[in-house]
Amino acid sequence: MTMPLGDYRAELIGALGAVATIELPIGDALGSSLAQDIVAARSLPPADVADTDGYALHSQDAVEPTSLPVAFDVDAGDLSPRVHVRGTAVRVTSGAPIPRGADTVIPAADTDGGIGSVRLSRAALQGEHVRPRGFDAAEGAIVVPAGRRLGPRELGLAAALGYSRLAARPVPRVVVIAVGGELVDPHSDGDGVPEANTHMLAALVEDAGARAYRVGAVPDEPGELAAALEDQVVRADVILTTGGLSGGRHDTLVDVLRTIGTGVAYDVGLAPGARHARGTVGGRNVPVVCLPGHPVSALVAFEAYVRPALRAMSGFAEVNRVTIRAEFAGEWHSAAGITEALPVVLDLDDEGVVRASALADGQGGVSFVSAVASDGLAWIRPSVTELRPGDEVRCTVWDR
Repeated sequence: MTMPLGDYRAELIGALGAVATIELPIGDALGSSLAQDIVAARSLPPADVADTDGYALHSQDAVEPTSLPVAFDVDAGDLSPRVHVRGTAVRVTSGAPIPRGADTVIPAADTDGGIGSVRLSRAALQGEHVRPRGFDAAEGAIVVPAGRRLGPRELGLAAALGYSRLAARPVPRVVVIAVGGELVDPHSDGDGVPEANTHMLAALVEDAGARAYRVGAVPDEPGELAAALEDQVVRADVILTTGGLSGGRHDTLVDVLRTIGTGVAYDVGLAPGARHARGTVGGRNVPVVCLPGHPVSALVAFEAYVRPALRAMSGFAEVNRVTIRAEFAGEWHSAAGITEALPVVLDLDDEGVVRASALADGQGGVSFVSAVASDGLAWIRPSVTELRPGDEVRCTVWDR
């Protein structure tokens, strides 16, 4: 019996679970997902500040070019604003708090740079070059919501608000293995099939927000394969395999999993690729997710269920790629009850309509070159057996 893709994806997401939340120093949190909102405990900046080097004053004291005495200096390190005296100017540096009563800053470039007094070359405008209190973050505001990937901007804002540690889910560690005695490294001088899938899948894992550890090709001899899988338990949160599922006498992966843990093969309603499997290995019951060996089938399987499962495991709020609606250009026939992933090129016509054109002929399947040349994948629902020009299709778009 064929399992619907949606059911298989839901089961996999449940099997992987979620990485436990821990407190991470912000220096170690890059790439992890935020588990609790970052809230501004104080306003940022805490007072009105100058956004350029210059002179703070009251705008009504400089309605035209004039000279003003300089009352005092304020630097960015001063913790609280002083009181401004009308009819004077205050020399300030960028980031310095504006004296209370001043409402503008004239850049130093528009003055003679005086110390005891300053000559202004133009009139002042109220609010000019002043960054008001709370401009960057208002006190009590949620500035980064839970579920966001922590990148350089998020970590910088957290540090600016005084956070030294963040509640986050660490980046999952995914070991990537190709199964097959016929496989050789691409740079190998020996005979065999160049092993491509682990290079592709490791990159997809990293793109999904997890951390990949590529092992490469492992022979499908049961003893070697079992040892290779067990060796990875110590460092893996997930083991991702490709190949070894076709049912031939050399395709031993599921049987090996059953001897060292658990393993179940599935016929999933997904094209290209139908045979899939998953299981566990080791005392920690590390999940093992088994993809087909054909590169396009492995790519489609990763996009269909591995990527969303890894992102859910990571705690990300968004688990799917960007999805757009497009009008199909041409005709296509699909098998009933199967979710079909079709590489497409996307074009925007003169009327602003996105059109999706298939990069396959429907006869020999989808080529690896077509998958690489595509802008994304059109997902044909199980209930749809025929597409005609103008029919709407849902497309996920590759990140470029």
